[in-house]
Amino acid sequence: MSGFNFIRRCHNCGAILQGDDPHKPGYIHPEALKLGAKVLFCDSCFEESKYNFSPKTPKVDEDYLSMLEDAEASDALIVYCLDLFSFENSFIPEVTSTIQGLPLIVVANKRDLLPLETSDEELREYVAHRCRADGLTCVKDDVMLVSLAYGSDVSGIWEIINAKRRAHDVYVIGASGSGKTQLISALLHHYSNPTGEAVGYKKYPGTELTVMSIPLDMSSYLYDTPGTSLSNSVVSRVDETNLARLLPVKAVEPTSFRMAEGDSLFIGGIARVELHKGERTDIDVYVAPKVDLIKTRSEDPEKLFFKKLEKGAIIPTATKGKVPSDYDAYELTIDEVGRRDIGIAGLGWFSFEGNHQQWRIYVLKGVGLYATRAKIKTHAK
Repeated sequence: MSGFNFIRRCHNCGAILQGDDPHKPGYIHPEALKLGAKVLFCDSCFEESKYNFSPKTPKVDEDYLSMLEDAEASDALIVYCLDLFSFENSFIPEVTSTIQGLPLIVVANKRDLLPLETSDEELREYVAHRCRADGLTCVKDDVMLVSLAYGSDVSGIWEIINAKRRAHDVYVIGASGSGKTQLISALLHHYSNPTGEAVGYKKYPGTELTVMSIPLDMSSYLYDTPGTSLSNSVVSRVDETNLARLLPVKAVEPTSFRMAEGDSLFIGGIARVELHKGERTDIDVYVAPKVDLIKTRSEDPEKLFFKKLEKGAIIPTATKGKVPSDYDAYELTIDEVGRRDIGIAGLGWFSFEGNHQQWRIYVLKGVGLYATRAKIKTHAK
């Protein structure tokens, strides 16, 4: 006798669950289908929407990668514009893997937002090290520290570009807000057009990307490319009022706290940091001065955090971030000994002496985290 068989759907997106083709909607590992759980998620929803196993990186579209593949094929010079206050947003694996091996100049912008006593030499080496960690060919001498908002002299950068490009094209890349537009504007003050072709905007060949094309000679150009996404940054999750509170306008000095096991630190209404396991340690927190910092040893720090959010007693806040399900939770064990940073994309970072601590970080869903060696050594305890 014929009968109806119940077809299971993804609890999140509603796609019919199937274990045959990983490239089709609703795919779930066949063994998971056999578990008999009442609620199941397809692999895509499980990883992207419900349980983020690793912090998100910024999104990049196929047209952008196609443009960088052209740069790779032509052995072009890459001018990488980085935001020193939040430069992890520029390190997108798909981007850095595509430009590995290409000649590189790094323009590290917003030097003015870091403490004035920070060593420029150590900062340049730090940036170069971070680039090398992503497989880029970079030494300290390839890194230029600038404060473009304050009119840094870029004549030296223009000379280096002309010397290093070897008559090849130049691609200026970086995250939105990194200062690319300011850099191009400043460079144009030192530019003389050797051709009869006008500087202007156009569609990059084979893509829908609009780029500024600056002729360098009769066969090569400098391309000012679109800024890459800030989709994993806090700045994409706040309104204009709260954005103004997030973005520093002058050098950020650290606020110091002594954290013991079980202590929590609220960083605005954006994130909560907890020293879950480990010896007492001092941390230096680098965020804009209008970001509230509240340390607590509450028995229920999560309840206290949302109570303060509800009362408007902690700023800045996000457009969506009122209940626990709006936040991802990560646990990070520090294996290294020495000065370390843990950062939150678009918000800032905290620095401490690594000694096998275990940290828990609660952050708005989809916001990126990073852990690196310390950017600033001046305030090491």
